[in-house]
Amino acid sequence: MPRISAEREEATRRRILKAARQVFVEKGFHRASIDDVVAACGLSVGAIYTYFPNKDELIRASILDANREESDAVLADTRAAGSVGERLDRGIRGWWRFTIEAEGAPAFLAEAWGEASRRPLIRDLMARRYERGITMTSIMFRECVERGDLPTRIDVDALARTIGALTDGMVLEYVVSGGTLRFEDAQNRIRLVLEAAIREAAA
Repeated sequence: MPRISAEREEATRRRILKAARQVFVEKGFHRASIDDVVAACGLSVGAIYTYFPNKDELIRASILDANREESDAVLADTRAAGSVGERLDRGIRGWWRFTIEAEGAPAFLAEAWGEASRRPLIRDLMARRYERGITMTSIMFRECVERGDLPTRIDVDALARTIGALTDGMVLEYVVSGGTLRFEDAQNRIRLVLEAAIREAAA
Protein backbone atom coordinates (compact mmCIF):
# COMPACT_ATOMS: atom_id res chain seq x y z
CA MET A 1 0.00 0.00 0.00
CA PRO A 2 2.72 2.58 0.81
CA ARG A 3 4.27 1.86 -2.59
CA ILE A 4 0.99 2.66 -4.35
CA SER A 5 0.60 5.83 -2.28
CA ALA A 6 4.12 6.98 -3.15
CA GLU A 7 3.51 6.31 -6.85
CA ARG A 8 0.27 8.29 -6.73
CA GLU A 9 1.96 11.16 -4.96
CA GLU A 10 4.71 11.28 -7.58
CA ALA A 11 2.14 11.13 -10.38
CA THR A 12 0.21 14.02 -8.80
CA ARG A 13 3.38 16.04 -8.32
CA ARG A 14 4.38 15.56 -11.96
CA ARG A 15 0.86 16.49 -13.07
CA ILE A 16 1.16 19.77 -11.17
CA LEU A 17 4.66 20.47 -12.53
CA LYS A 18 3.58 19.84 -16.12
CA ALA A 19 0.56 22.13 -15.75
CA ALA A 20 2.63 24.83 -14.02
CA ARG A 21 5.25 24.85 -16.73
CA GLN A 22 2.56 25.18 -19.39
CA VAL A 23 0.98 28.10 -17.54
CA PHE A 24 4.28 29.92 -16.90
CA VAL A 25 5.31 29.57 -20.54
CA GLU A 26 1.94 30.75 -21.82
CA LYS A 27 1.37 33.64 -19.41
CA GLY A 28 4.78 34.54 -18.02
CA PHE A 29 5.87 34.66 -14.41
CA HIS A 30 3.92 37.80 -13.44
CA ARG A 31 0.55 37.10 -15.04
CA ALA A 32 0.41 33.43 -14.15
CA SER A 33 -1.32 32.58 -10.89
CA ILE A 34 -1.89 29.51 -8.76
CA ASP A 35 -5.51 29.61 -9.93
CA ASP A 36 -4.27 29.25 -13.51
CA VAL A 37 -2.32 26.15 -12.49
CA VAL A 38 -5.42 24.81 -10.74
CA ALA A 39 -7.41 25.21 -13.95
CA ALA A 40 -4.68 23.57 -16.02
CA CYS A 41 -4.18 20.49 -13.85
CA GLY A 42 -7.71 20.03 -12.49
CA LEU A 43 -6.64 19.84 -8.85
CA SER A 44 -7.58 22.04 -5.91
CA VAL A 45 -5.54 24.92 -4.54
CA GLY A 46 -5.05 22.92 -1.36
CA ALA A 47 -3.66 19.96 -3.31
CA ILE A 48 -1.10 22.18 -5.00
CA TYR A 49 -0.02 23.79 -1.73
CA THR A 50 0.45 20.32 -0.27
CA TYR A 51 3.36 19.84 -2.67
CA PHE A 52 4.52 23.42 -3.20
CA PRO A 53 4.19 26.01 -0.41
CA ASN A 54 4.17 29.06 -2.71
CA LYS A 55 4.32 30.25 -6.31
CA ASP A 56 8.10 30.75 -6.28
CA GLU A 57 8.71 27.15 -5.23
CA LEU A 58 6.35 25.99 -7.97
CA ILE A 59 8.24 28.10 -10.53
CA ARG A 60 11.56 26.67 -9.35
CA ALA A 61 10.45 23.03 -9.36
CA SER A 62 8.58 23.16 -12.68
CA ILE A 63 11.39 24.85 -14.61
CA LEU A 64 14.18 22.70 -13.17
CA ASP A 65 12.16 19.54 -13.76
CA ALA A 66 11.46 20.48 -17.38
CA ASN A 67 15.09 21.40 -18.02
CA ARG A 68 16.34 18.13 -16.55
CA GLU A 69 13.84 16.09 -18.57
CA GLU A 70 14.67 17.86 -21.83
CA SER A 71 18.47 17.79 -21.46
CA ASP A 72 18.44 14.12 -20.48
CA ALA A 73 16.33 13.31 -23.54
CA VAL A 74 18.69 15.20 -25.87
CA LEU A 75 21.80 13.58 -24.37
CA ALA A 76 20.27 10.10 -24.66
CA ASP A 77 19.41 10.79 -28.31
CA THR A 78 22.94 11.94 -29.16
CA ARG A 79 24.33 8.72 -27.71
CA ALA A 80 22.29 6.74 -30.21
CA ALA A 81 24.20 8.36 -33.09
CA GLY A 82 27.54 7.41 -34.59
CA SER A 83 30.05 10.09 -35.66
CA VAL A 84 30.62 13.40 -33.91
CA GLY A 85 28.80 15.13 -36.77
CA GLU A 86 25.74 12.91 -36.35
CA ARG A 87 25.77 13.39 -32.60
CA LEU A 88 26.04 17.15 -32.98
CA ASP A 89 23.14 17.22 -35.45
CA ARG A 90 20.97 15.24 -33.06
CA GLY A 91 21.89 17.60 -30.26
CA ILE A 92 21.02 20.62 -32.40
CA ARG A 93 17.69 19.09 -33.39
CA GLY A 94 16.86 18.37 -29.76
CA TRP A 95 17.76 21.93 -28.73
CA TRP A 96 15.64 23.32 -31.59
CA ARG A 97 12.68 21.10 -30.71
CA PHE A 98 12.60 21.99 -27.01
CA THR A 99 13.78 25.63 -27.19
CA ILE A 100 12.55 27.05 -30.50
CA GLU A 101 9.70 24.86 -31.75
CA ALA A 102 8.04 24.40 -28.34
CA GLU A 103 5.13 26.83 -28.30
CA GLY A 104 5.93 29.93 -26.28
CA ALA A 105 9.41 28.77 -25.26
CA PRO A 106 11.50 31.49 -27.01
CA ALA A 107 9.38 34.33 -25.56
CA PHE A 108 9.41 32.66 -22.15
CA LEU A 109 13.20 32.43 -22.15
CA ALA A 110 13.54 36.05 -23.26
CA GLU A 111 11.32 37.12 -20.36
CA ALA A 112 13.28 34.94 -17.95
CA TRP A 113 16.59 36.51 -19.02
CA GLY A 114 15.08 39.96 -18.47
CA GLU A 115 13.86 38.98 -15.00
CA ALA A 116 17.17 37.38 -14.04
CA SER A 117 18.83 40.72 -13.29
CA ARG A 118 16.07 41.65 -10.81
CA ARG A 119 14.92 38.41 -9.21
CA PRO A 120 17.40 36.06 -7.52
CA LEU A 121 15.05 33.09 -8.01
CA ILE A 122 14.94 33.55 -11.79
CA ARG A 123 18.68 34.29 -11.95
CA ASP A 124 19.37 31.01 -10.15
CA LEU A 125 17.05 29.09 -12.47
CA MET A 126 18.64 30.51 -15.60
CA ALA A 127 22.14 29.86 -14.26
CA ARG A 128 21.20 26.25 -13.52
CA ARG A 129 19.66 25.87 -16.95
CA TYR A 130 22.79 27.25 -18.62
CA GLU A 131 25.19 25.10 -16.61
CA ARG A 132 23.15 21.97 -17.23
CA GLY A 133 23.29 22.63 -20.95
CA ILE A 134 27.06 23.16 -20.76
CA THR A 135 27.49 19.93 -18.81
CA MET A 136 25.39 17.97 -21.31
CA THR A 137 27.34 19.37 -24.29
CA SER A 138 30.68 18.77 -22.56
CA ILE A 139 29.76 15.15 -21.88
CA MET A 140 28.88 14.62 -25.54
CA PHE A 141 32.15 16.11 -26.79
CA ARG A 142 34.24 14.35 -24.13
CA GLU A 143 32.76 11.02 -25.21
CA CYS A 144 33.68 11.89 -28.81
CA VAL A 145 37.28 12.61 -27.71
CA GLU A 146 37.45 9.26 -25.91
CA ARG A 147 36.20 7.50 -29.05
CA GLY A 148 38.79 9.25 -31.20
CA ASP A 149 36.23 11.31 -33.12
CA LEU A 150 37.67 14.61 -31.85
CA PRO A 151 41.29 15.71 -31.30
CA THR A 152 42.53 15.07 -27.75
CA ARG A 153 43.80 18.68 -27.53
CA ILE A 154 40.36 20.18 -28.05
CA ASP A 155 39.15 22.35 -25.15
CA VAL A 156 35.84 20.62 -24.47
CA ASP A 157 34.63 23.05 -21.81
CA ALA A 158 35.42 26.16 -23.87
CA LEU A 159 33.73 24.62 -26.90
CA ALA A 160 30.61 23.73 -24.89
CA ARG A 161 30.39 27.25 -23.42
CA THR A 162 30.83 28.86 -26.82
CA ILE A 163 28.02 26.77 -28.26
CA GLY A 164 25.87 27.51 -25.20
CA ALA A 165 26.32 31.24 -25.69
CA LEU A 166 25.60 30.88 -29.40
CA THR A 167 22.38 28.91 -28.93
CA ASP A 168 21.06 31.34 -26.31
CA GLY A 169 21.88 34.21 -28.67
CA MET A 170 19.94 32.50 -31.44
CA VAL A 171 16.90 32.19 -29.18
CA LEU A 172 16.97 35.97 -28.77
CA GLU A 173 17.49 36.38 -32.52
CA TYR A 174 14.44 34.19 -33.13
CA VAL A 175 12.36 36.40 -30.84
CA VAL A 176 13.47 39.82 -32.16
CA SER A 177 13.32 38.69 -35.79
CA GLY A 178 9.74 37.56 -35.43
CA GLY A 179 10.62 33.90 -35.86
CA THR A 180 12.53 34.14 -39.14
CA LEU A 181 15.60 32.20 -37.97
CA ARG A 182 15.67 28.86 -39.80
CA PHE A 183 16.85 25.56 -38.39
CA GLU A 184 19.36 25.15 -41.23
CA ASP A 185 20.98 28.50 -40.39
CA ALA A 186 21.27 27.62 -36.70
CA GLN A 187 22.71 24.22 -37.59
CA ASN A 188 25.32 25.73 -39.92
CA ARG A 189 26.47 28.26 -37.32
CA ILE A 190 27.01 25.59 -34.68
CA ARG A 191 28.84 23.39 -37.16
CA LEU A 192 31.16 26.30 -38.01
CA VAL A 193 32.08 26.65 -34.33
CA LEU A 194 32.87 22.94 -34.07
CA GLU A 195 34.92 22.95 -37.27
CA ALA A 196 36.93 25.96 -36.07
CA ALA A 197 37.62 24.26 -32.73
CA ILE A 198 38.78 21.09 -34.50
CA ARG A 199 41.12 23.06 -36.76
CA GLU A 200 42.63 24.91 -33.82
CA ALA A 201 43.13 21.73 -31.79
CA ALA A 202 44.72 19.94 -34.75
CA ALA A 203 47.12 22.80 -35.61
